[in-house]
Amino acid sequence: MYTPNSGLLNGFLDRIGLSTLERSWLAEPRFALWCVMAAMIWSAVGFYVVLFAAAIESIPADITEAALIDGAGPFTLFRRITLPLVWDSVQVAFVYLGIIALDGFALVQIMTVGPGGPDNSTEVMGLSLYRNAFTYAKYGYASAMGVALFFLTLTLTALMLRATRRERVELA
Repeated sequence: MYTPNSGLLNGFLDRIGLSTLERSWLAEPRFALWCVMAAMIWSAVGFYVVLFAAAIESIPADITEAALIDGAGPFTLFRRITLPLVWDSVQVAFVYLGIIALDGFALVQIMTVGPGGPDNSTEVMGLSLYRNAFTYAKYGYASAMGVALFFLTLTLTALMLRATRRERVELA
């Protein structure tokens, strides 16, 4: 996708006549992190589509039909019926998004040149932990970073679950 000479993005820009916009996407500090984030989002979309499709599919049709008969429009149907019934899946999605955002190590390591990309523009906590352990042999410091990352993830997860907590909707 991002290969400078034969990548899909530069090839597309060349085909539509915007060859002046072609660049080495992962080698420029101002674009490298955005490119990694786009790949991270693209790789996660399928999971969230399946998660929300399954949650929406589990909503009983008679509830939706009753709301439509009562005159609910599409926005009201979504806000009053669909969203409360899939809220548990929304919470799960928020937790997974937080964990993925804090990790990001594998994609940064694979996609960018050197550790941390150009001018450390793609430096993430997991990559810094890895470098301290295996490049600088600071195993104690890397272990402390790992524990701190664990507690940061745990704290953010707890805060997200608390912030998105609602009364549980149960179907009879």
